Amino acid sequence: DTLWDIAIAEVEKRENPDDDGKRVEVWEKSVLFMGNKNGGKTTIILRCLEREEIPKPTLALEYTFGRRARRHKKKGFFLPKDIAHFWELGGGTSLLELIRIPITSNNIMSFAVVLVLDLSKPNELWTTMENLLKATRNHVNKILAKLEKTNPEVATEIKQRMQNSLQRDHPDYELIDPFPIPLVIIGSKYDIFHEFDSEMRKIVSKTLRFVSHYYGASLV
Repeated sequence: DTLWDIAIAEVEKRENPDDDGKRVEVWEKSVLFMGNKNGGKTTIILRCLEREEIPKPTLALEYTFGRRARRHKKKGFFLPKDIAHFWELGGGTSLLELIRIPITSNNIMSFAVVLVLDLSKPNELWTTMENLLKATRNHVNKILAKLEKTNPEVATEIKQRMQNSLQRDHPDYELIDPFPIPLVIIGSKYDIFHEFDSEMRKIVSKTLRFVSHYYGASLV
């Protein structure tokens, strides 16, 4: 099916009852995976979807989704389902303009970014991280600026949610600049990184911890 076919099917599923009269309640989240070229993004997505496939190089921007029923209820009640939309940006930092495609004003409330950094290439970490996060933040800020005019309540809620994730009594509260949408930073190929010189590992680890702290991100 094309992406359009999938979208139509999902809308029909929400609007029309199932065969036994039950309606489907859908909870959706969207995630953009980006990072180093050949850094392991596809592998992580396949593991999330529990698919046993051989990862193929991502050429530009690819989409897939996963769907799972959370629990079953008695007849006539909702059958909640979780749907996760996975977007993957290929090419490292060469296709930054494609970031604007998956992140829109319609889904920004349920959107998150996963930055996958290849720890086996420490010399590329900072450039990759800086370029991708800067491009993503600029695009999200444009969406927020537009929402402030068209839907100020949503824009305010996003900013409030961003501030609520911070500890106001933290000594760095005034110094950090949280990312406008949820951000997770994953250091991949740790098995190779673990064999590096201890000083190199210390520098990389401290750098990633600083960046994660500055953006209010989660670090894995």
